[in-house]
Amino acid sequence: MQIHRLRLVNFRQHEDSELVLGPGLTGIIGPNGSGKSTLLEAIAFAMYGTPAARGTRESIRRRGAPPRSPVRVELDFSLGAHEFRVVRSLSQAELFQDGDPAPIANSLGTVTEKLSHLLGMTRTEFFNTYFTGQKDLMVMATMSAPERAQFLARVLGFERLRVAQERLKETRSELRARLQVLQAGLVDAGALDAEEARVAGLAAAASERGRKAEEAVQAAAARLAEVTPRWDTMQQLRTRVQSLEGDIRVAEHQVTTSQERTRDLDRQIADALQAHTHLASLGEELAPLPALRAEHEALQQLYAASSHRAALAAKIEAARAALADLDQRLGALPTSVQVETARAAATTARAASVTTAEQAEEKHTAWVRDLQDARTKLLALRDQYRDLQEQFDRITKAGQDGACPTCSRPLGKDFESVREV
Repeated sequence: MQIHRLRLVNFRQHEDSELVLGPGLTGIIGPNGSGKSTLLEAIAFAMYGTPAARGTRESIRRRGAPPRSPVRVELDFSLGAHEFRVVRSLSQAELFQDGDPAPIANSLGTVTEKLSHLLGMTRTEFFNTYFTGQKDLMVMATMSAPERAQFLARVLGFERLRVAQERLKETRSELRARLQVLQAGLVDAGALDAEEARVAGLAAAASERGRKAEEAVQAAAARLAEVTPRWDTMQQLRTRVQSLEGDIRVAEHQVTTSQERTRDLDRQIADALQAHTHLASLGEELAPLPALRAEHEALQQLYAASSHRAALAAKIEAARAALADLDQRLGALPTSVQVETARAAATTARAASVTTAEQAEEKHTAWVRDLQDARTKLLALRDQYRDLQEQFDRITKAGQDGACPTCSRPLGKDFESVREV
């Protein structure tokens, strides 16, 4: 792991500090309290979060910074063939890889977990190795050689190296044993040579058979090229034969249809011949038919004349009855004197009825005129009643304190008397 850049924003004493580290060994020099240890603490904070820093969340924020000002640490480093950049604040963290704008982890827990996996050590292991305190190193001055070895093994994690060495020894022993077993199972070199010679003979024989097969394939291809035109011709002939067979089937169907139509025509001709024979026999039977028709027409004329004669006789009888009735009525008619008297009476009655009708017409005209006058008075009374009702409603609505709608004077004590009027 190699650190390339470190930036601190509102972290401890640093308002906005950026440190770019080049290749090789870098030394940081400064008086006490200048912030040397804060740089290492910021590196630990960027990797492992708030638990890797001293104090609380609020003590990490720079003194004098606004209460809600952001606290942020940015760390750029390379590990193996990849470049990483971690940005961590008090409430958020992001981890970027190889300049990709999308983070590969974007929360406090996931970033810490991802970095622990990449570095191969937990926060405790990191503080026991790369982040060993100055006081812990001063203790080594008072230790003996075995104590220093034990201390360094604890601080640098040599115990894990010892375990790894023991596992490597066990793995090497297992591989050596497997190698011996494999060597013991190897076949003798002479037998391998004999087997190789046999396989070479088989390969030569297979090559010869392959060559012959290739020649056979070439001969078959030549034969195929020779036969292909004939095959195409046969295919065309087969297609033509199939087409002709279809035409034959159509022709056979047409022949069958024609035969059926011929049989139908034969049946119709036979029926026509039989009908002609029957018609000839009927002609002999129908020979008297014209004479019968003439006789029938003569009888029809006689029947019509008889019917006309009967109708005339009935009319004559009716005329005779009407004449008898007229004779009877003529006998009942009055004499000329009686007729003149009746005419005079009728004239007198007609004159009296005319006089009566004129008098009735005059009375009717007077009655119609009186009716129209009555209707006009009724409409006038209704309008007068409507006006009085409206004045009564306005007076009632105005009350004693209101004004008269006619003269505009206050009603006062005359309110009730005006309403009664």
